Amino acid sequence: MTTETFRTTVQAMAMPFVVELDEPDPVEAEPAVAAFHADLVWADEVFSLWKDDSYLSAYLRGEITLDEAPHELREVLEACEWYRGVTAGGFDARRADGTLDPTGIVKGWAVARASVRLRAARASGWMIGASGDILVGGDRTRRIGIADPRVTGDPAGTPVIDVVELGGQFTALATSGGAQVVDHIWDPVTGEVARHYMQVSVAGRDLVECDAFATAIAGGGPRIVPAAFERGLEVLLVTGGRYDGAYDAKTSPGWPSVR
Repeated sequence: MTTETFRTTVQAMAMPFVVELDEPDPVEAEPAVAAFHADLVWADEVFSLWKDDSYLSAYLRGEITLDEAPHELREVLEACEWYRGVTAGGFDARRADGTLDPTGIVKGWAVARASVRLRAARASGWMIGASGDILVGGDRTRRIGIADPRVTGDPAGTPVIDVVELGGQFTALATSGGAQVVDHIWDPVTGEVARHYMQVSVAGRDLVECDAFATAIAGGGPRIVPAAFERGLEVLLVTGGRYDGAYDAKTSPGWPSVR
């Protein structure tokens, strides 16, 4: 039996968000996605470091206090501190120059928060794709390709380095690395650009946690991996390129590959 899927893409946070709804209520699908989109736009208005009028920008300039901002700003900043602890400092919301930058988890947090809006569509299952981060819901399992870190730009239609199955035990997948934005991840211990891995993918049940640990492992390197295992996460580590243009990769024992 073929599953009818409603698929669309919305723009927020300067990136595309792909939404798929399996067998949704035909009347409720578009309003549900519109509400999801509105939540993402709102999150950008709160957390953007590129918008001078965002709450985070105003807070960093000292123009408002946390009590004067939406409570979600405090929530995310506290989550950043919590993940700094559980990742043994691998995840750090402060840049090398001391600037507070919680964007390492904001995208995943915003997607997880906004995903509840999709319930109104009464779909049998759904998937959100957010530039390397994936969140799924419902009974159906989905096969998701992980982009080759050597491919820049939109990887759609290009070969993938692995295919994983999401659903059930694993409902979230986050990928971090320097393929799309070169040298944007720094090692919080050395303060230098992190080049431990070409790319890191983390699978689990909580997108925010996967997002934080993918960033933490990419930034902090191998010493962070045991902490991910303690949280029940599985990892794929692309360890570096070879002279012939290929790469080496490692996966944890429970990594949900279907290849």
